[in-house]
Amino acid sequence: MRSSLAAYLPQSAHRRQLAERLVRGWRRVDRNEIRRLLEVSPLCQPVSDDTDVDQLFATYDAVLRDIADKLAPAHSTRRRPADRRRGSTLSVGRTERRQCRRLERRYRCTRSAADRRDWVDATRRRLRLTVQVEERTVLA
Repeated sequence: MRSSLAAYLPQSAHRRQLAERLVRGWRRVDRNEIRRLLEVSPLCQPVSDDTDVDQLFATYDAVLRDIADKLAPAHSTRRRPADRRRGSTLSVGRTERRQCRRLERRYRCTRSAADRRDWVDATRRRLRLTVQVEERTVLA
């Protein structure tokens, strides 16, 4: 006889979207190259006294963006947003997880029935905590 078991997990009202950001890789940029490009740019040229402040700012912005685009082109990265449901119980969950791992290591070294029972009990406690957090998130 074959039985099928289906687990229906509640779906959140909205799927988590990946946060996309534009970043630049500044670590690999040569500082001497930045200095050289700035020295030959309009920023290091003499400016007349009657130049408009807005024009100076526009020049400053354009030159620095051009240098940044040449030396460290912008690229997009995707990152998952922070998981809201683990905010308050994150440290509790981390503590439980560490304790389970500690008890598992102890059991694997000693192979005693008492250590195995401690490990299994801690794992069950951790799983109950996880279920409680999930239920609070879904019902909230």
